[in-house]
Amino acid sequence: MRKLHIISMFVLTVVGCAHSVQAQNTLTAKSVAVLPAEAVNESSIQSFWETGESPDTSKATLRVRVLEKGLRNDPVQGATVLLKREDDKMLGRVTMPDGRCQFSSAPASYTVRVQMTGLKTLEKTGIVLQGGAVYDLEIRMAKN
Repeated sequence: MRKLHIISMFVLTVVGCAHSVQAQNTLTAKSVAVLPAEAVNESSIQSFWETGESPDTSKATLRVRVLEKGLRNDPVQGATVLLKREDDKMLGRVTMPDGRCQFSSAPASYTVRVQMTGLKTLEKTGIVLQGGAVYDLEIRMAKN
């Protein structure tokens, strides 16, 4: 099990063998975030965690997976995923048939926005990416 470095704005919750962290403001490196179940009718970040290291320390890799909330959690093909850094940079991707897309970007704090016709738009600020790290971000989209 990977050692988690927790920043003071996180609350650590242990569930079985899995470690989860509920974020209040930002999601940072080496953290896992799982949103509470009360967000059933809203699009939400299901999890965000650092999964490895990249040989390119000047870039962070963010692998995104977008699923539709429901019993089957089907992948969402064709969702627009935007990664925006403060005022100067915006990257965009469209999810593939498996609901995945990937970004390689400079280390910084980002806002992630995911939108798809018929689903509720998600926008989350304070996604912190560090150089040389690989992150997985799973998003669950609720129906409009």
